This record gives sequence, C-alpha cells and structure tokens, in this order.
Amino acid sequence: MKWQTLRSNDSGFTLLEVLVAMVIMVVGLLGLLQAVNVSMEHNLRNMARDEASRIADERMNSLLARPFDKISSTYSPEFVPSRIRGVSKNYTVEKKSTEVGGSSLQLEVLVSWAYKGTTQQQELVSLKTR
Repeated sequence: MKWQTLRSNDSGFTLLEVLVAMVIMVVGLLGLLQAVNVSMEHNLRNMARDEASRIADERMNSLLARPFDKISSTYSPEFVPSRIRGVSKNYTVEKKSTEVGGSSLQLEVLVSWAYKGTTQQQELVSLKTR
C-alpha cells in the first residue's frame, strides 16, 4: 500500500495561533486601559489642586488689597463650592495673619479639600508691610 501525502496550499493561521494572538492583544489593551485610568486620576487630582491654588490666590489678593490696619488676626473658615468636570467639590478656606516685627504681617491662606478619603491642602503665604 502506498501512502500519499497531500500537499496543502492553504496559507493562513491555525485556530491556536489566532487564540494566542488574541490573548496577547487583550493583555496589551488591558495594560493600556490601566494607563489611561491612572492618567485620568492624576489629571483630576491636578485640576483639584489648580482650583485650590486659584481660590487661595483670590483670597490672598483680597487680603493684600485691604489697608494694613483693617486686617484681622483671625477669620472664620469659609466654605467654597466648586465644580470640576461636572462634579461638585467643596473647599474650606482658612485665613490668618500673624504680626512679624511690629510693622509687618504674615498672611496665610490655607485651602483644604477631600480627595479619595484624604484631606489635601494648598497653602499660600505672603507678607504685608505698613
């Protein structure tokens, strides 16, 4: 009995090769998706910090615009609502002034907000002289 070998001109991929290629692509895409999530989280955190810096800058400018004798040593906390990417975020602003050398005041503005269960803070300090 003679054995015949069949020659196949079918060029293509086997099912196993296709499955392996799909697994490799899925692993790569999952890694890419995780990178996108991390970058979005960092972007959101930076946007919240930028908003806190803007609020601190506004409050500091209002303190610096006041006459020297009209600046109080303590202020009650102020709550500032804001929206970042359509999400409400509340900031707490604390202001205080400390006399430095008799003719100068150290002005401090502390802005705090909650992010993922932790309190974040942004502080701005300036001096005002007579």
